[in-house]
Amino acid sequence: MIPKFISKSKILEILKIGQCYLNKILPQISLHCHNFILLSAPYNNIGRDDVSAFVDSHPELMYLDINGVVLENEYLVKILKGCKQLVHLDVRNCKGFDDDDDEILELARVASHIR
Repeated sequence: MIPKFISKSKILEILKIGQCYLNKILPQISLHCHNFILLSAPYNNIGRDDVSAFVDSHPELMYLDINGVVLENEYLVKILKGCKQLVHLDVRNCKGFDDDDDEILELARVASHIR
């Protein structure tokens, strides 16, 4: 139902959603919502294909709340490198990446505009 709604909502800019199947929703956002700037999807499952498709289609994303997800290093790096306009990134309580990783620390240092 939600993917069908998103496919008809061309002006969608913000989506705050609980646990769901992001792999069904993110492609619809990528295809139909060209002014999308905020995704809040805490405690969801995010896969490599989800991150790649979404980041490639929405590099203009400004706000991303993925608090509590399982997120491997490579996915976080892809987000940090691909979403250059991010001003807010919430990865609290996430598992799967090492917050002491040199590449992540360097990207976070360079991306000082992110809160």
